[in-house]
Amino acid sequence: MVQRILEGCPCLLYLNLSCTLLTNKTLQHLQYLSLAYCDRFTDEGFLYLTTGKGCHSLIHLNLSGCTQLTVNGFRYISAGCPALEEIVVNDMLTLSDSCVLALLTRCHCLLAISLLDAPHLSDITFKAVAEAVKLKSLSIEGNYQLTDFSWNALCRSSQGLRRLHAAECPRMTDASLKSVASLQHLRYLNISYCNRVTDVGVQYLTKGCSANELQELNVSHCSHITDISVMRIAQRLCKLHHLNLSYCERLTDSAVEWLGWTSLCSLDLSGCNIQDEVLLACLLLFSRIPENLNFRNLKNNLEHVDISHCVALSDAAVRAFSFYCRGLVALRMVGCFKMTDMAVQYLTSGSQYLRELDVSGCVLLTDLTLRYLERICPPLSSITMACCSRISRYAASKLQPRVTYWEHSSDTPPYWFGYNMGHPVTKPTK
Repeated sequence: MVQRILEGCPCLLYLNLSCTLLTNKTLQHLQYLSLAYCDRFTDEGFLYLTTGKGCHSLIHLNLSGCTQLTVNGFRYISAGCPALEEIVVNDMLTLSDSCVLALLTRCHCLLAISLLDAPHLSDITFKAVAEAVKLKSLSIEGNYQLTDFSWNALCRSSQGLRRLHAAECPRMTDASLKSVASLQHLRYLNISYCNRVTDVGVQYLTKGCSANELQELNVSHCSHITDISVMRIAQRLCKLHHLNLSYCERLTDSAVEWLGWTSLCSLDLSGCNIQDEVLLACLLLFSRIPENLNFRNLKNNLEHVDISHCVALSDAAVRAFSFYCRGLVALRMVGCFKMTDMAVQYLTSGSQYLRELDVSGCVLLTDLTLRYLERICPPLSSITMACCSRISRYAASKLQPRVTYWEHSSDTPPYWFGYNMGHPVTKPTK
């Protein structure tokens, strides 16, 4: 089948064969490919790339989950694909320093590398990466070995880095962020679950070379970040559009108030202990109008909001969103067990452009909620109502034909949804 596709499509540039049953024989034909989670080919399949039967102009290669590959396989790829610009090797627990070093032998054109869930890579790998290539995008997750040395070397060598995903790298410290702050064109940064990062590291970032470039920042589960960091983010990162502060346990109401002076279009406050009145004050600042004015066409920049597991919030919070966030596109309020049908009524009356809604674990919602949601279908196209025991299957199923994505269950909410005999939310484990 693959052979027929390639013979009949001579201009084909991209082919994704992830999770298929292809074998070594297929590899002699492909030029630009994703082999993610294909486990039937071996190292020898890449010999086609070195013997002239394969293509030496391969640009993109995805080997995620291909744990059968060894150092020899990466050596063959390096020899046969010198023009490779992007490689994705996620979910590969067997990946070692030797594999990456073999790849870098001849692949000196790499611009993007993704190594999610590769826990065995050490500073040796990233020293070699820093010496061999100049990256624009780097993704690492779940690595417990990388130290400040790696981040310093990478940031010095790849000053053009625009995207850095460094989630769950617990040895990243404030010194690491000092190196990151030296980058000239950084637009995306994810340091979630980096628990050694403090306000000092965020200060480096907000005073760094990319303070006027950064558009998306994720500091979720950074337990040492306080209100001071949020203040600095609000004051210095003037182009920031997406901010994730979920489960930053030291944040208080003051942090939320600072956010009102930003121009965010996406905000994640899930797991934060926010009060209704504080959220209202924040939305007033977003809208830049006096509280006593009543503009019917009021709209701010917020389009995507996540207030899941904010167990102190009630219907009043949703009423504020419906009034001040006329352009709201997506709202998640999972585990907000104080929300009632009145909250959904407010939402459907004010949010005319809402497309995605997740009310999972809002145990006080009833079938009346479905009647309100019918008013905005379309534009509402995705509705998730897991663990909503008071919404009947019959009523929920009537809404299903009117949306693209639909989910409903009457299961008992798990304890970390925030509804455990009225007790506060428990921080979920990753």
